[in-house]
Amino acid sequence: MPIMTSRLVMKLFDADTVSDEVAGSMIFNLKDYIDQKGGQPSSQFFWKNIYGSPLGVSGKNTKLMNDNPDMASHWKGRILM
Repeated sequence: MPIMTSRLVMKLFDADTVSDEVAGSMIFNLKDYIDQKGGQPSSQFFWKNIYGSPLGVSGKNTKLMNDNPDMASHWKGRILM
């Protein structure tokens, strides 16, 4: 694959009338999705967990936790990939 890394951080945004903010994020490894033999996307679906900061909290650490799932302290849900 002609990319520098197979690790992606995907961010989930909320929908506000004021501003859209990051509500949580997840780490997505392309190697989990790409078939190693043929380089084609896998036909299997899988669940990925979304992590972020606790609800009702704000500040610098909240943004760090929502942007970086490695630093997050709360599970926010999951998404079917």
